[in-house]
Order: sequence, then C-alpha cells, then structure tokens
Amino acid sequence: MQDLIGRTFGGYELKEHVGAGGMASIYRGYDEGLSRWVAIKVMDAQVSSSAEETLLARFRLEAQAIAKLRHPNILTIYGYGEEDGWAYIIMEYVPGGSLEDKLEDKTFTPRDTLDIIIPVAEALALAHKYNIIHRDIKPANILMSDNDWPLLADFGLAKMQQSNAPGLTMPGQVLGTMAYAAPEQIEEGEMDHRVDIYSVGVVLYEMLTNKLPFHGETSFDFLMARLTDPPIPLLTANPDAPEKFVSILDVALAQSPDGRYQTMDEFVLSLNQVRRAIAVGTSRPSIPPQSSTPPAPSRQPKIHLCLTATQKTILTADSNSQANMIIGRAFKNRVPDIDLGPHGAAKAGVSRQHSRLLRIGNDWFVEDLGSTNGTYVNGVRIGNHQMQMLQNHDLIRCGHLEFSFELEG
Repeated sequence: MQDLIGRTFGGYELKEHVGAGGMASIYRGYDEGLSRWVAIKVMDAQVSSSAEETLLARFRLEAQAIAKLRHPNILTIYGYGEEDGWAYIIMEYVPGGSLEDKLEDKTFTPRDTLDIIIPVAEALALAHKYNIIHRDIKPANILMSDNDWPLLADFGLAKMQQSNAPGLTMPGQVLGTMAYAAPEQIEEGEMDHRVDIYSVGVVLYEMLTNKLPFHGETSFDFLMARLTDPPIPLLTANPDAPEKFVSILDVALAQSPDGRYQTMDEFVLSLNQVRRAIAVGTSRPSIPPQSSTPPAPSRQPKIHLCLTATQKTILTADSNSQANMIIGRAFKNRVPDIDLGPHGAAKAGVSRQHSRLLRIGNDWFVEDLGSTNGTYVNGVRIGNHQMQMLQNHDLIRCGHLEFSFELEG
C-alpha cells in the first residue's frame, strides 16, 4: 500500500504509520476539534477481483460490527467513510500496545490474568448477544490502554450470525490466526460463537504459562495437533499455575464445540468463581487480635472494602454508625459516602450514584440504584433497584471496579 502520510480522510490528517491490520494499514491522526489522537484504518477501495471485493466487504462489516457494540472493553469507533478510492475507519487511539507486547516482557499473575481475560470475555458475551462472532481472538487484538485496561479490537473477521449477507470466506482460507483458532476453523467447517470461547481459552492458557497449549515439529504438525491431540496439561506447562484453572481450560479447549462452555456467560461465571477464590485467600485485611473480653452484645462488626486489583482498603466502617452508604463517584459538590472516583471509577463505568451498602438488622445488603453498567455480586448481576444479601468475603463489582466485602469479628 502506498504511503498516505499527509493525506486527509474524514477531516483527519494522517500523521504517522503505526501498523498494519491484515488487509489495511493503520495510521495515527489528530482530531483538531477535540484535541485528541485517533487511529485511522485505511484500505484500498478500488477492487478489481472477487477476492478484493470480499476484503472490502469485510472491512465494511468490521465498521458495522464495532458500531453495534457499546462496551467499555471494546475499542470505540468514531466513523466510517469511503473517498478518493479509499475506505477508512476512524477509531479510538490506544498508545499502550497490545497484550501480545505485554506477553513478551511480563509474567502475569493469576490475578492479573483474570483482570484482563474476564473483561475481554464479557465484551465478547455482549457481541454474541448481537449475533456477532469475532473469530480472530488473539493477544495482538487485545489492546492495552492506560492502567492495563483491555480493549477488544479488530473485528475484521467478524461474522454476523443469522444474517442475509453472503459468505465472506474465500475458498481454502483459514479464518483466525492459526495459533488461536478452534479446530472447526482449521477444518473450515460450520462454526458459531463457541470458536471465540476456544480462542479465549488459548489466550488464558498462554497468559498462565507463557506457552501455547499445542506444539509440533513443523507448522503443519502444529496446525493438526489440536485436531488429534489433547492440549498440553496446564500443570505440565506451569506447575505453579493454580489448579483451579485446570477444569476451566479442559472445558474451554475441548475439541468438540459441544464439549465447551455453551455460552461466553458460562465461561465468565467460572472465571469469576476462580477470581473470588483467589481474592478470599489473599485480600483479607489485617485484623488486630481480639481482646479476651467479650464485646458488648449491641456492638456490630466493622466492615472493610478492599480493591481486589491492588488489595488496597477503600473503606473501614463501624456498623453501628454507618449502616446506609451510597457507592459511586463525586460530581461537583456531591460526594457519595463511598467515593470510587480516586480509584478509576469514571473509566470503569461507575455511575455517580451506583449502588447502596446497607445493614438491615444484623445482615448486610448491596442494592443497585439503577446504574448504567450494573452491580454484581460474585460475578452475578443483580437487577436494577434490587438488593442482594452479602456474605463475608463476597466480591462486589460496580461497573468494572471490583472490591471484596469483609466483616471483622
């Protein structure tokens, strides 16, 4: 593709070539009106063969797929256009590189792994609800913004299920990067959303081991291994990996789609159960030794809220005096009782009045206050304006900010 630096598309001047996305080149451009950098994905729209027409159709489909999806972990699209023989997509610019870059120089802890994999899986769960299959999940397509916030990108191979559009697969072409493709993709057979579940499983395995679950002496052997052999056992690849992941990967990487999780939501639920188990074992606050003198009968235990990502305590409260607390983020002169603003609440999708923590009798509850991005307990979303009773060590998530609920005494 010719050098397009200096050209203008959709009012954005291309300033720098930053990469390639298979059929297109990606440039960095500047939005003068909003004083921000954007990413501009450009491809030649002058087609002269059926293969090139297929590529252009895929490019248009990518723009349509991303535009349908509004999720904090899916790359934002600002616009699409075609002019002067070129097609382009204007997107959010992410300077932090990709998960592929991080894997080259970083060993991920189980907690770090879950903090990335779960949001990506949740983003895919939303896409699947819109009948969109990504089909190219791999570390290079998981962009990492500031603070290691994952953003799912590159829907160039996305497929709209139940669509009247003609097939966009060229004969003899394996869709998806070979290392992360499901067996049915390699066989070029019928496929559905469960190919994404398999690919997320491969990425999860790689983050836990810095290895892929298959090997072969040649590229062909490597390609065929997943059709004939089981994955290399997780604890063989990394004896220090938590055993809780073994059964999850056994299901996610099943050769047959029927043997896998049948929905991405099921996969997310299992991952959240592991996250809760890890958090319970490592994030409890330090509690001073109890006095030998029994406490007064009327005294209620203190509560602690601890961020699972950093183990930082964000609240220590006396149950007697603080039995009804609003959770959210400050706006102008309105500050909630539990202000998550300093902990990245705005970026994590926390509403200004997101939820309420309250005590009724001797029991604690969390109530969603009609939040935009939901309130979750142990990975399960509670209904708008509904309450859920809390148990010691439960995990509460407001939007994408998670903390543990701890009772002292």
